[in-house]
Amino acid sequence: MTFSRKLTLGILLLLCLTLSIGGAWTIDQNLQAALLRSQTQNTAFHQRERSALEQALRADGAHSTVTAARTIRSYAGELQSSVGAQSFYFSVMDEQGTTLYSSLPRAVRYETLRQAIAGGAQSVTFCYPGTSRYMVLASPLQGTMDGLWLVSVYDITSVYAERDRELRQYLLLEFTALVLAGTAAAWFSHRMTRPLRALQSAARSMADGAYDRRVPACGQAEFDALGQDFNAMAAAVESRMDALRDESARQSRFVAAFTHELKTPMTSILGYADLLRMGEQPPERRRQAADYIYHESKRLEALSRQLLQLLGLQQGGIALAPVAVRLVFGDVRRSLPEDFPANLCTDCDPDAVVLADRILLGDLVRNLVLNAANANPGDGAVHLGCHRQGDGWELTVTDTGCGMAARELSRITEPFYMVDKSRARRAGGSGLGLSLCAEIARAHGSALVFESEPGKGTTVRLPLKEGQE
Repeated sequence: MTFSRKLTLGILLLLCLTLSIGGAWTIDQNLQAALLRSQTQNTAFHQRERSALEQALRADGAHSTVTAARTIRSYAGELQSSVGAQSFYFSVMDEQGTTLYSSLPRAVRYETLRQAIAGGAQSVTFCYPGTSRYMVLASPLQGTMDGLWLVSVYDITSVYAERDRELRQYLLLEFTALVLAGTAAAWFSHRMTRPLRALQSAARSMADGAYDRRVPACGQAEFDALGQDFNAMAAAVESRMDALRDESARQSRFVAAFTHELKTPMTSILGYADLLRMGEQPPERRRQAADYIYHESKRLEALSRQLLQLLGLQQGGIALAPVAVRLVFGDVRRSLPEDFPANLCTDCDPDAVVLADRILLGDLVRNLVLNAANANPGDGAVHLGCHRQGDGWELTVTDTGCGMAARELSRITEPFYMVDKSRARRAGGSGLGLSLCAEIARAHGSALVFESEPGKGTTVRLPLKEGQE
């Protein structure tokens, strides 16, 4: 069952209980008030007739049962002719239960009369034979024969008939109110739960892959707040899914590039190994085959070492300590190959101390310097600098080489991505150098910033935190 239907049924149930309890209490109060008025009127009438009958008995000197019965019948005839109503009946009997006179309807049983006499002059007895309703009053007759009682019976069926009429009228009114209230509650609950249905529809759409689905504002504060939270969650999910798709695409490119990087040296190794297995080869041919196998094996070894280093940086952190930047630059200069194709120009503040891992930071700078040298700088130099930047230091590696287009800058740190593959192959690159640099920068709590323009060169910036030497 939907929430709107539950809300409608809940409102109807509450209204039904309220109307039923209120109606039953009101009708009962009206009945009690009517019975009290009837009792007051009937009691006054009963006392008046008791006094009149006592006077009649005293006037006739009725001291025997026969005389009293004759006087009572005469009084009853006069009373019937004067009252002329069928709602009043009476009976006279002694305490032993002998009836001297009775005009009571047959529906009123003898036991009821005895019960009224036993209750005394102040009691009121009710009798409900069939569909009729009677009120019974009893009083002793004074100044006459001992032990005579006047028992009056009043028909109060009309009081209960009025109660039944009010009940039917109220039930009709309650039914009409429930129909109108049910219609209004159904419309109201349907309108109130419209934002929930919009949320449900949006959630289903997101489950089907429509992560750009959003919920519009409905003008109700609580639902608007819920919708804003849902939209924020949807935006986060969409962003996360975009990131996962990008990551999946990067992984696919990584696997493809890695497979290609393995395939090229393995093909050469297998080809020259197969050549050596075919039989005796001339010395020059053997030496050439051995050189190819050796160099391609070294290339695979370097590739595997870089991959392990890259995975290690991605999976764990590093310990940072204060390091003088001039020492790192010195390590880089000493590690460059003898045939380094450019001049290394350094400009470092002697007081520059950063929080870093000296070996990893040296590897990062060395890779950037080698890339800059391979870019064929126009002035034949690679410029390495370190300058104050805010409350830290900024390392820069600049060249005046071929540069890169803006579309290349967003992908150059991806594993195996190469802007110029032929030039990278000639320089012995594998496409992992800048990926390692980016991971080393991330491990230092920073990131590489690339600025490049085709034909004018490239500048790489690395902000680092200041350390105390």
